Amino acid sequence: MIYANMDDEWESIEESVRWALTQEDTWLELVSESNRTTDSWTFWTYAFDVACEQRQLQLADQIMRDRVCRHEDYSAQPWLLADYALVLAQLGRTDEALGAIRSAIEDLPFDEELLEIERRLLQPKAER
Repeated sequence: MIYANMDDEWESIEESVRWALTQEDTWLELVSESNRTTDSWTFWTYAFDVACEQRQLQLADQIMRDRVCRHEDYSAQPWLLADYALVLAQLGRTDEALGAIRSAIEDLPFDEELLEIERRLLQPKAER
């Protein structure tokens, strides 16, 4: 699909993702819609953001594992990793969450927000 400008493509991605997330087989629809876009990186990172926003944690995890982390444009993405760490923590996968946030901290070692997320993950469950 050829777009007149980036705004048109962005709008198309937004519409596709939001529509797919309302369907019965969300994953199948996301994969199908992603094949129609010329910017799969933007499509999948936006799908991850919306899944997080809608608290569809299992879907956000699947998007990150199966699409974002394996994407050719994926490399040191501290903010994506921070969001993913929060998803993993909410899914009760604290060790994986710590791995994700520590990977983000490696890229931004003095970022207070990232360090705060790590501190929260390290708190004993009784304190959370």
